Order: sequence, then C-alpha cells, then structure tokens
Amino acid sequence: MPTENQLEAKMNIIERDNSLGKTVVPKKVALIAAPWLFFNEVEFRSQQIGLGYIGAYAKQFGHQIVAFIDPMLQNGHLVKQPVQTKLQLTNRFGHSDDWIVSQIPKDVDVIGVNAPFTDSRLAVYPMIDAIKRAFPNVPIVVGGVLATTLSLQVLKECKADIVIRGEGEVAFSRILNGDLLQEIPGLAFRKEDGTIFVHPQRSEQLRTIDDIPQPGYDFRPMQEYVMWSPRGDKADRTLSLISSRGCPFTCEFCSIPEKGQRWRPFTPERVLQEIQMMIEKFGVNHIEFEDDNFTLQEPRALAVLQHLANLRRKGHRFSCSFPNGIMIDKMTSSLAELLVQAGADIVYLPVESGDTRVLMSMDKPVAEHHLAKTLEVSKWCVDAGLRVSCFFIVAYPGGRLNPRHVKSPTVTSEYGKYLIEDGKDVYMRGEDEQSFETTVKFCKKLLALGVHGITPLIATPYPGTEMYEVCEKFGWLAFKDARDVLTTVSYAAVNPGRVQLSTPWCSQQEAFERWQGMMDLFPTFHNVRKAEDKTELLKGEELRRY
Repeated sequence: MPTENQLEAKMNIIERDNSLGKTVVPKKVALIAAPWLFFNEVEFRSQQIGLGYIGAYAKQFGHQIVAFIDPMLQNGHLVKQPVQTKLQLTNRFGHSDDWIVSQIPKDVDVIGVNAPFTDSRLAVYPMIDAIKRAFPNVPIVVGGVLATTLSLQVLKECKADIVIRGEGEVAFSRILNGDLLQEIPGLAFRKEDGTIFVHPQRSEQLRTIDDIPQPGYDFRPMQEYVMWSPRGDKADRTLSLISSRGCPFTCEFCSIPEKGQRWRPFTPERVLQEIQMMIEKFGVNHIEFEDDNFTLQEPRALAVLQHLANLRRKGHRFSCSFPNGIMIDKMTSSLAELLVQAGADIVYLPVESGDTRVLMSMDKPVAEHHLAKTLEVSKWCVDAGLRVSCFFIVAYPGGRLNPRHVKSPTVTSEYGKYLIEDGKDVYMRGEDEQSFETTVKFCKKLLALGVHGITPLIATPYPGTEMYEVCEKFGWLAFKDARDVLTTVSYAAVNPGRVQLSTPWCSQQEAFERWQGMMDLFPTFHNVRKAEDKTELLKGEELRRY
C-alpha cells in the first residue's frame, strides 16, 4: 500500500484553497443534476450531495447559486422516455431537456452539470447539447464519475466546454474566480482552436475537509429530497450524508474514480451538528451514511456513533444505516455494539468471495485473513443484535496480483496453475465453478452463525477501474464497445444479455446462473423499497438512439 506522503503527492492534496480571500467578480451559477436511467422503473433518487458541496464552496467567494435544477423532482421521476442502444432498450427518467433548459435563468454566467455514472452519458450528452443550443455563450462545466473516467469522450461527444477530473470544489471555484484554465489542476477543456487541453494533474483536494461548508442545505430542495432515499426508502424521512471522504485501498473492481486516496474525515462534532440540524429542521428520522470507508479509524468511528447514541438518548427518534458496507478488517466488537445504540438495525459486510484465491485476484485488503475475520465480525454483529447482510461479487474475472502476493511461496505452491504471467506483471484467474462452490459453502457457514442475508452482485467492469483494464487486455469484455451495453446496476432487470463479462472459466450465461442460483438459495437484504409509489408512469413521446 502506498505511504501517506505518496498518496498526498498522487492525489494533489492542499492545505487550503489559496484563492480564498481573493477579490473576485461574483458569478451567477446554475447547478444541474442529470436525468437517470433505469430499465423498468425508478428504483431510488439521489440527494445530489456532490452538487451541494460544489455550490456551498463556491458561495464562499461571493458566487450566487441562482438555480438548482434536478429533473427527477416535481414528479420528474414519473416522466419516462425510452432510449435505445445497439443492444439494449432502457429508459430515461426525469423532466425533458426542454423543461431543464426552461429552468435556467437567462442571465446565468456558468452552468455546472453532475454526471454520476458512466451510463449517465446516454442522458447527459443530449441534455448538454440542448443547453448549449439555448445558451451558446455560457460555459458548461461537467463533473462526476463520467467526467473523471471518460473526460476526453465527454468533450468529444457533446458540447460541454470543461470537465473536472476528481473532486470538484477547488477546481470549480477557481473557474468561477477567473483563474487561467490551463493552470487549474484537474481540468480538461476545449480551446478556441478546437483542440483539447488536459492538465496532467487531478484536481486539488483539501486536506481538511471541514474547510468545505455543509452541502447546500439552503439551496438544495431538502423537503422533497428527504422523502425518498438513495436506497429506495420511501417510508422514512432520510438524510443522505457523507462523514468522510476517500479510501486508501486499491480493490481492482472499485468504481470510485480515485482509489488509493488519502482518507479525510469530517470531525465527529461537525457530523453531529449536521444531523441534529436536519432532524430539527426537516424531521429526518433515518441517516444513510455514504462513506466509502466509515470505520477506517476506530476511535473516530466510535466518536461519531457515540454522538448518535447520545442524541437518541435525549429523545430524538431516528435510525442509521451504512449501505455501502462496513469494512470487515476494521470492524471491532465495540463498533458492533455501538452501532445498535446509534440506531443501526442492519449492517452490510463486503465479503466479495468465499475463495481466498479470488480475493487475491481482486487485491482485496488482507485477503489471506479476510474470511476468518468475516466469520468473527459476523458473530460480533449478530450477538450485538444487528441484522447482517453480506455482499458477494459473482463471476469475478481475475486480476493483476499485488506484488506482495506474487512473492508469496503459498501463492506459487497452491495457486500456480491459476497464474498468468505477462511481462513484469502476474495475473490471477478469477472465479471458476470450483471457486463458486467454495463461495456457496462459505455463505452457508455465515447463515449458520446467524447472518440474515446474502447479496450477490454480478461482477461489472466499470471504465476507469483496474478490473476494466484487465478485462480489456485479455479480451474478457463481452462487448468491446462499452456503449452497446449498460452497466448501471438494476436489481429488477438482470439477465444474461446484460452481463459485460465472458472469460474462459465463466461465460455470460454461467455468470447469470451463478447469480440466480445464489438469489434462489439465500435470503437477500438490499435496496428494498419500504413503500411503493403506485402512480402511473408518464410516457415519453419519442424513442432516442445514442
């Protein structure tokens, strides 16, 4: 694992944006969330925390957020329009591009767009083009996972002017402040002569993220947002919250654009202040923590949970959840017990595989001890009174071995026949039928300990991940043109034709059958809507092909 100094150099960590205090000409800013893609129906709704942070940080310099536009709000989630790729039919949800354009003030100076997923391009590109036709002289800045992983594609395939690669607060504010674009780390933009300039560094990240104000609770429509959580909960009034940023680990399947980055937490006191304000102002009774690694530092995690437990003892009735999973290797019995006191009733454990060899191929942290630790942690959680659901990645293709595993005599002696040498790198084959059976047996061990659910997910190579690069290198992508197949997670519409993997040890059909087999064999707890919206979906008028 890289040292902290190496991570800081790689991730462009700064103490504080040195343009704070600089005299700037205030800009009028419109922030726009992307429409969403689902195969059948809307499964959840984002609270757009990223745009909230971007806008809140920009306001420190005197810039105005004159419009916050989310096409999924004001019954936008009922507007359904079919979108056809070469291989698949999906649906765009959200108000039309014309509606979005109509919400933008005529005197806007800069437009910021959030593109949260790779598949967002099917909706984002036409939306941006529609905005540019209406506002030809207003710069459009795109951020999010799509901009970070496919920055050149964004600039080449739509009318966006600037993309930000990585965290956006500092870079976006420097754009608004009038800094020279070529001097702002993280930017890629189209110059006047039509050529594209790409800054060699990722965007600057603040070392102390408490320097970032709370994420735009004054301009985000929180009264509507809390009614439907990013995990599909319509029964509670849910706050989607980030209490820390980053994860220092390098799991090859991870779709976080910047892996191996410095972990930076908000202080427990700040987290408490934010939650208490939302409970008192908006009647929130459920907190969904969106952290990538909430438990990385046990003392800090204990402090946050203790604050929540104290708040509950004072009479505030709320629950909390950690839907991205609790890191198993950083879990303790003390954390398990305090999670219950803080209002958690279920925890998700990212086990990923029941075969140590496959865990090594993922570059899962402490792969050699991961399964033994999983059994220990599961028992702690069950004994504490928590429901437990375990994530598993089915049909993992394999990956490049971490050098520490390559040098291990155990790997050579036990797994030699699974190794693929290619120049300086050594790769490990992924899940075959025997590995899958080993995983199924491990799942049964977990259930015997009292674990309540097993959540299988088919391995998906997202652009920008090490997993994608490995699959591309060895020809394991089922579809060479990623635009032909959608990778957006949909729990309601899984079928063999949407599996984007085919290896010599697991075909598309076999991957689907393994997933289906686990779904049939084990109870599943994940992304379950607690209350259903029975309103009929409005139908779009045209079929678009991108």
